[in-house]
Amino acid sequence: MLYLEQKFNTLMVTTHLILLKKWGVAIILIFSFFFNLKETKAQQFNTDNYLTMSHGTTTVTMTAGGRNSGAILSFALIPNWEFFVQTSLFWENEKELVPQHFNLQGYAKYMFWVNKENDGGGAVFLGFGRSPGYWDETEFLQSHRSIWTAVPITFVLFNKTISWDLMPGALLDWSNTDINEAALGFTYSTRIAVYKIIPKSAIVGEVYGTAGSAYSKPEYKIGFRWEPNNTIVPAISYGRAFDGSSGARLEIGVTIFTPQYLKKPVN
Repeated sequence: MLYLEQKFNTLMVTTHLILLKKWGVAIILIFSFFFNLKETKAQQFNTDNYLTMSHGTTTVTMTAGGRNSGAILSFALIPNWEFFVQTSLFWENEKELVPQHFNLQGYAKYMFWVNKENDGGGAVFLGFGRSPGYWDETEFLQSHRSIWTAVPITFVLFNKTISWDLMPGALLDWSNTDINEAALGFTYSTRIAVYKIIPKSAIVGEVYGTAGSAYSKPEYKIGFRWEPNNTIVPAISYGRAFDGSSGARLEIGVTIFTPQYLKKPVN
């Protein structure tokens, strides 16, 4: 019994060390981006809305989760435009044969329509790298081997109680080196945020995936977003694939909005 107890204690200590190492790497990655770049935007949800940030601002989003951790920086250098840099560190998953790897991508967003109430509209993305949420069984797409586009459209319903985002899109993937032809995928993503249940907060749910030869199985994500002010928005979420396999799992994140630092558009 003493031997079994010693083995159990050793196993527990090893497990805790592994968890501390994983979350420690996530914290180092997140804070290295924060202190070196000082600014950033993004979100831990796959679906985005129509809105681009005010000209001359930067938004920072930092996340740490069960599948990956990372950071997104957005720069609103031109009115109605945002330019993004996103980096992600994906953890090793031995069960699904996923190696630990690093991913970098860049993309731009243009807001082409806003409704009269200024609470809904449309935008378009164009980027290179991994399309948000695209999973290829063994690893995410390499950043230099794919291009993608998406069109987020936002509707506000029931006296601003519900915000509904639709984001169809498409991607071309050249990651398969055995085939010279690119794989085509049609991405789908939709998100609903429910307000007025908890003050200054939103309950969020979304579904996303990819159809076509660049197939990605559908996943869901549910979460809670706290919006106390115009400077910082923390969130927590949980996601899995609909077939029960591993998805995003538990994620925590924070978005930080900077004051306006540019008064005139960059020529």
